[in-house]
Amino acid sequence: MKLFADIGNYSTITALEGGTPLMIRSVEADVTVKSVTPKNTDDSPTVQCDSRKLILGEYATKQKNVQSIVERGKHNPNVVKPYLLSGLRDVFNGSVHYLLPKRDRWVEDGLRSKLIGTHEITVNGKFYKHTITDIQFFLESDVAVQHAFLTGAISDDGDCLAVDIGGGTTNYLVMTSDNTVLHRNSIPDVGGISLANDIINSDWMQSYNYAFNASKVMDAIADGSLTYGRRYDFSEVFKPLLDNWFNRLVDKIMMDCRDYMADVATVMFMGGNAELIRARVASQDGYYIPKNPQMANITALMNL
Repeated sequence: MKLFADIGNYSTITALEGGTPLMIRSVEADVTVKSVTPKNTDDSPTVQCDSRKLILGEYATKQKNVQSIVERGKHNPNVVKPYLLSGLRDVFNGSVHYLLPKRDRWVEDGLRSKLIGTHEITVNGKFYKHTITDIQFFLESDVAVQHAFLTGAISDDGDCLAVDIGGGTTNYLVMTSDNTVLHRNSIPDVGGISLANDIINSDWMQSYNYAFNASKVMDAIADGSLTYGRRYDFSEVFKPLLDNWFNRLVDKIMMDCRDYMADVATVMFMGGNAELIRARVASQDGYYIPKNPQMANITALMNL
């Protein structure tokens, strides 16, 4: 049995082999010593693991002590474990196929040493004992481009510049149709969190004189409401800030990849924030955004 995992700064996606991916918002609230009545849904579960009681997902954002996964250390095995196992509804015994933005021996060895073995966890009041026999690591952007070439979603008559716009970091690479990576780089702190902070720091939002949380701004962007909570509307400044954020990002990537662009036939955008720019590139030749771009990496991994 295989469990596929894409642990991201904004959302965590897991799926069993042959199953449907489950997305959980990558935020948590520790309620070990609190009396809280949670919703106990699949995408916002209550988890008891390693002597802690956590609420994960959207309902966690309602708690005062909410933290995002990136704030706690996205690759910390103790942080990863509840997100990794909380979507399982039957006893698991098998290997994990785990997506990483880049190869990192320290991260990989740490995850293997702590996650391979048997773990006890209670999810929404039900106790499970899961055994992880092995962890294999895959590069997230690479598998998405390989799958796009393989399925004909992008042209193999040229190279592909793939841009994966995540919650915290934007990763990009240039790959040939025979899966050779010519160039790879990343820009930290220029993902969705960066856009959210641009909005928070705008004169418009600062005029409200309120302490805004970047995670909740990102939620308002993702659901299209462009309103923080029920009263703080930032639609007036969203488009110019989005345009500025996107232009800065693309200019930096194009400058870095300028020596490879002559042979690039397709620029592919993926990741949770790719949907924000679909309208900008939809009518332009040579650009591709997959359906459900936030699922592109795990979908590719499950089908390669």
